[in-house]
Amino acid sequence: MGEPLHIAMIIDVFDGDSKNGAVISTQRITESLRKMHRVTVVATGTPEPGKVILPKFYAPFVDGIMRKMKTPLAVPFNNLLKSAIEGCDIVHVQFPFYLGVRAIHFARKFGIPVVTTFHIQAEHLARNAGIRSNLFIQQTYHYWMHNIYNLSDMVVCPSAFAREELMHYGLTAPSTVISNGIMPLFRPMEAVREKRFSDRFVILSVGRYAPEKRQEIIIRAVDRSRYRDRIQLILVGDGPMKEKLRDLGKTLPCPPLFSTLECKEMVTCYNQADLYVHAADVEVECMSVLEAMACGLPPLIASSPKSATCQFALDEQWLFDYANLDELVTKIDYWISHPEEMKRAREQYLNLSEHYRFENSLNQLLGVYEQLARNRA
Repeated sequence: MGEPLHIAMIIDVFDGDSKNGAVISTQRITESLRKMHRVTVVATGTPEPGKVILPKFYAPFVDGIMRKMKTPLAVPFNNLLKSAIEGCDIVHVQFPFYLGVRAIHFARKFGIPVVTTFHIQAEHLARNAGIRSNLFIQQTYHYWMHNIYNLSDMVVCPSAFAREELMHYGLTAPSTVISNGIMPLFRPMEAVREKRFSDRFVILSVGRYAPEKRQEIIIRAVDRSRYRDRIQLILVGDGPMKEKLRDLGKTLPCPPLFSTLECKEMVTCYNQADLYVHAADVEVECMSVLEAMACGLPPLIASSPKSATCQFALDEQWLFDYANLDELVTKIDYWISHPEEMKRAREQYLNLSEHYRFENSLNQLLGVYEQLARNRA
């Protein structure tokens, strides 16, 4: 390993109260990188050492949902951004918004290599803004290619699916597949189940309460299950659809539990559950499914043409058509009634998770940084 690098980490929101997977991933990477390298975070939010603070703003027409999801955009003041980037060895852009565009402008001006990560699909933006338009999606990708990804020295994609999506929309810059990775604390443990769950089958789902996560289909599936009287659904997250989901869940014999848990508490939660259900139909990878697997919790995953998460399924029995509620009900009932098969699947998923360890992802990213730094020299 060569000399320590100075990395500018460019991301609109970095504060800990955001439950956005891309933010959580960037926080973890930054914390680990700082053990070996100097990292300057350029973002909105609370001042802290090693962080350059930019003003935040909320886009017209969607400001309400942005506030509920705690995802402001940054105002990229030139003087602050220029001083933060000048002298760095690497500029790493996490979000494809105007802050990223301006950061790449200064990086190219100073001859600094640019790494970008593909965290957000255009479909995410469309769903959350209530836009149903293929033209909007195509134009968004066109803008991102022209102003972000094709101006990068390396594009990091969390999955092969994500890489294929960018290439479909015109990616010509070099790219590599690096998983977000699983932190070491996510592992099997002897979890003592809470008494209130002692006679229940616990189904867990983790993610923003947002349209593309589709927790409502899980609630409806539980309501139609022949085991509905003994299923306890736990939905961990935060977001604008919380009250809608809470109202929908009131019809269940065991109403869903809603919570926002910290990382260490999530380990216990994964270990106490019997089945993980992931219903999102737009996803570039999915950290929560990886974490569930690492704790030995089998995931039942929505199969969607716009989601990478189905790559983790052991076989078709662990997939359901994202648009088919009946199939989800059937699969839930099947796994509740086949505990021995479920037990075997736990071990298989645990073994599969070893391929996605955070340490491996971090080393791959460092390899990218160091190669680009050498090329510059």
